Amino acid sequence: MIEVASLEEVPLRDVWRDEAKDFTPWLAEHREHLGKALQMDLELEGIEVAVGPFSADVVLRDENTGHRVVVENFLEPTDHDHLGKLITYAAGLEAHWAVLVAKSLRPEHRSALNWLNALSGEGSGFFGIEVHAVRIGDSPAAVQLNVVVEPDDFSRSARAVSATVSEWNAMYLDWWAEFLPAFNEAHPDWSNLRQPQAANAMSFPSGRGGVRYRIGFAWPTGATNYSLRASVYIADGDSVLPLLEASRAEIEASCDLELRWESIENARASRVAAYLDPVYPADRESWPQYRAWAIETLGELRRVFAEPIKNLP
Repeated sequence: MIEVASLEEVPLRDVWRDEAKDFTPWLAEHREHLGKALQMDLELEGIEVAVGPFSADVVLRDENTGHRVVVENFLEPTDHDHLGKLITYAAGLEAHWAVLVAKSLRPEHRSALNWLNALSGEGSGFFGIEVHAVRIGDSPAAVQLNVVVEPDDFSRSARAVSATVSEWNAMYLDWWAEFLPAFNEAHPDWSNLRQPQAANAMSFPSGRGGVRYRIGFAWPTGATNYSLRASVYIADGDSVLPLLEASRAEIEASCDLELRWESIENARASRVAAYLDPVYPADRESWPQYRAWAIETLGELRRVFAEPIKNLP
């Protein structure tokens, strides 16, 4: 006989006794759970962030877009107070995304979030997430974050792109629609990104704030054709790039790529990049070749830079 155990619900207060002292810090520290639910790679900006005389529970950023995500969490069913706080914090912090996490969402609050989403523009909106703790037998509690309200942004952007952006950006949307599934299959558990974007480049997390891996079509200075560029992008290049350059000889000796260590013109940011050129983004028949190079090169960059990035102060 095959024995099958039952999944049992665990009272949330048995896992997190206090919202502010236990649940909020847990959400911030284990933001990968929230990232999977939202299909975003999230970087922590702060907890209990001041908004006038009040404070937002958790404030994050989408590493790919840089857009702010504000979170209001509650270990009980939703109430008007927490929904009002979420709206206030999102407005005060100019967040693109607002997330209400609670034990359950009352029907009137689901309706309110759906109404707000109907009024929101593309690239912004409100999420409602119900949190559950479960276990099998005597196992430790496992957390489930179930999205019950979400913006219709994903489907809306796919429908609207041809009418609202250029044909060139619509082509990029098709490129990422083919790239992301292959990338996630080749590199599982690297990124939560699943939704294509009408942009020439996308970013993936490095595990350190301000440093990320990036792939996209580029027109480098002095070039006569497009290139496909895979890079380690460093937001604070003035202070961080020299620290990585201290390991440059070791990095380049262990890497099969021809790397360029570049300062970005008119910006503090820098990058260490590898290029495939020339490429022709509109040549769809070449996309499988471009995609294979991009996935392999990103993996190689991550292999050789993971330890130096981890050791950054």
